[in-house]
Amino acid sequence: MLFYEEFIKKIRKDLEVSGKEKFSLELKRTVMWLGTGIPFLIAGLLQIYIYLSSKDIKDIVVGFIFLFLSFKHIKLFLSYGIVLDFDRDMLKSKDVELKFENIESCELREEVVGKRGKVQPVLDIITFDRRKIIIPLMMTKQVRFVSLVASRLKARFIIK
Repeated sequence: MLFYEEFIKKIRKDLEVSGKEKFSLELKRTVMWLGTGIPFLIAGLLQIYIYLSSKDIKDIVVGFIFLFLSFKHIKLFLSYGIVLDFDRDMLKSKDVELKFENIESCELREEVVGKRGKVQPVLDIITFDRRKIIIPLMMTKQVRFVSLVASRLKARFIIK
């Protein structure tokens, strides 16, 4: 990730916006979520296999805990993705389908995100119906994503 000042300098507001672009999770977070999810899955399946031979209740409990953790991490990995669809004039995500015409303002700023208190750039979107949507920039091609949104929103896009 670039430092915030360098990140701001690379943003262009004059890009041609057309078509559809997909943005997936950055490599560091992919490795983190899959790197813990897959070993937990294997450990959980192994614990359940051990339970089948030993019939000890603690083996199946530990197995289900590992399986729960692994499914949670794999779900996080599979559910992240943002699509900018300029043909239909929409921003689509797992939970949000937002038309660009419904955006009152969009602000790029640094904010503390997550439990670790790490500061990272976010897009703070406010719609005309007063919904506030915060999009943490933890995807690949962050500069391109912000540049496309800024090019589409023009005067409604603010850098803080």
